[in-house]
Order: sequence, then C-alpha cells, then structure tokens
Amino acid sequence: MKTSIVTTTIYVPHTLRKFAENARSYGHSEVEFVVIGDRKTPAETRTLCEQIAREFYPTVYLDIDDQRVFLDAFPELWSHLRFDSIQRRNVGLLYAWQSGAGLIITIDDDNFVMNQDFIGLHAKAGGRHRLPVLESTSGWYNVCSTLIEEHGQPFYHRGYPVGQRWNEADAFVSESVVTRRVAVNAGFWLDDPDIDALTRLHRQPLVRGLSRSCFALEPGTWSPFNSQNTALARDVVPAYFLGPYIGRYDDIWPSYLVTRIAQHLGDVIAFGEPVVRQQRNVHDIWKDLDNERNGMLMTDDLCAALRRLKLTGTTYHECYGEIASRLGEEWHVGERWSESMREWRSRYLEGMRIWHGAFEKLQRGRSLDRLAGVIAAERTAQPEFEPSASRP
Repeated sequence: MKTSIVTTTIYVPHTLRKFAENARSYGHSEVEFVVIGDRKTPAETRTLCEQIAREFYPTVYLDIDDQRVFLDAFPELWSHLRFDSIQRRNVGLLYAWQSGAGLIITIDDDNFVMNQDFIGLHAKAGGRHRLPVLESTSGWYNVCSTLIEEHGQPFYHRGYPVGQRWNEADAFVSESVVTRRVAVNAGFWLDDPDIDALTRLHRQPLVRGLSRSCFALEPGTWSPFNSQNTALARDVVPAYFLGPYIGRYDDIWPSYLVTRIAQHLGDVIAFGEPVVRQQRNVHDIWKDLDNERNGMLMTDDLCAALRRLKLTGTTYHECYGEIASRLGEEWHVGERWSESMREWRSRYLEGMRIWHGAFEKLQRGRSLDRLAGVIAAERTAQPEFEPSASRP
C-alpha cells in the first residue's frame, strides 16, 4: 500500500529528511512525500525535495504555479483556497488521493520524528485492529488526559468544546478490547502539545510521555483531532476539508465531521503512537486567540447539530455530501452571533460543498463506489451507534 506524507511549509522543511530516513530504516518501500508551498516558501525547498527524491523516495513539491495547474480542473477550489495559509494542505491531500495513496499522513514542519516506526504505527488507519476502546457516558473524552505532563497539569486538546470541559467527574468511562476498523490514527506530541491559546496564556504544559500507547474511542464518544501527525484512511479524505476561513479551527471542525461519519459507519478514531517531538514555530499567542475565539463560541452548537443529523450514506464521501447539504438546517445562527461568526459558518459550509463537488467530479473517472464496496466487505456490519438520552 502506498503511503503519502503531506505537509505545507513557509520554511525549508529539513525535518523531512529525518522522516525519510525513518521510513527507510523500517523497510518501507511505497512512500511518497508531498510538499505544498506558499508565497513565502523559500526557493531552496524545491532543492531539498529534489535531494530527498534522489536519496530516498519520490518527493513532489508544488509551488503556487504548480498548484494552479494541478487545480485547473477544480476552479472553485482554487478560488476558495487562500494564499499564505496552512490550509493549502488541502491541495496535498487531493494530490495524494489522486496519486493512489492508500494511507495519507499529514505532518507539520515543526514535527520531529522519534525512534519509532512512524509509518508502521500509523498504518492501522484503514484496517481492522483489536485495540482498547473507551466509551464515556457524557459522549466526550479528553484524550489529553492520557499524556504525562511534567508537573501533572491537566489540559485539553485544542478545539475541545468549552461546554464539555472540567466535568469529567459527572461521567463514567468504560473500556473494552474489541476489533474495529480504524478511520483515523491521531498521533500525539512530546514537549509542546496542541492546546488552545487561552490555555497557553495561563499555563505552558510540557508533555514527557504517554500513559497509553494506543486506544480508540467508541462510536458516540468524541474528541477533536488535528492535522499534524495524523493518518487518514484513503476513503476518509473526501470527507476531510480544512476550512481556510475559520481560523485555527480549520482542522478541528472537519475532525468532528469525520467523527460523526465514523460513528454512523461503525469505525473508530484511534489515538496515541507514533509520537513526534513538537518544537513549535514562533506564534503570536494573542493572534492565535483572535483566530480561536469564534470557534470556542460555536463548536458546542456545531457538534450538537452534527449529532442530530441522521445519515444514510454508506461511504465517507456520500455521508459528507449529506452533511454538506443539510448541516445548515440544523446548525442555527445564534441570536448573539457576531458578523464574523456568521461569516465563519457561511464560508465553512461553502467550502464543504466545493470539496464534495471536487470528489463528485473525480468519481466520474475513478469509482469511489468500487472502493467503498471493498471497505464495506471488510467492515463488520453494525447498526449505527445511538447515544443514550444522557448524552448531549
């Protein structure tokens, strides 16, 4: 199975060489790196990619002109994506999918690979595995509670709903070991974890290890995941669009959409290894806070709307289309929403429709239904998980 490792960068991503060395040391052969540039990306990035291609694996670098040509068949998507934004990662996801990758891993350019089989540990995405599965009576689980913080400070994943924080005492968490298909494998981070700016202003947690190397959440128990050190099964990509107009919730909201579809199909989201060491690029925390405020106010309502939606599709692509067409009916504009919040909602729904339309176009040339048939044959038939009345 071909693995594509996708990243965006405005630097020269020297960390890719370590990922390539790691992949070769563990004997992986069908590997491709996809690097998406932006207007600020140094010209030396292409030189580095050419070197990695000569020494290790095929490495594709798409600068802005390359991306314009690649997206010639998708003019709406080209117009919707912004320059100088990490959401150009969407181009890499689409490229990797079109190149036939069965496993697509997204990383940030400030992630550093550890002495683990990075691809091998991520390769659980897309397959059926026997693993510990956690279920919470609240319908939520703080996956960061499994990280070992240097001083024992508790914290939450960026994008965890504000209304669900600090109430774990009211929930009961059970664990079982079962065999499930894994849709997404979300790897964790050492040192600097992915937390929201408000938390970062209050505390600066340092992650020194994991209390669990691998676990998954039962369909109906939710947590966000991000787009760094994250592996997507091939069929998930048509349902995973990073919105370029929703600030630092660009990868958070799509994680909830994927989680909702996985719940419908009986798949799980896995967390844990592989870990990367994050040496976070310089950020303006106050700017980050500005780019998170709307999301903190809107995410509880978004998730409630997603839970209310009834899905009938049999693939991620089909279900994403259902959500794209009906989410606006359930996700109501709040009376006290600012104009900025209304704009976030409107542009995100627009982007969803564009992304779904792109894969509808691809479907005419490459049958997603045939792929879905293979996946459906592998998946144990299960009724959709229905949350109990106690769940939000």
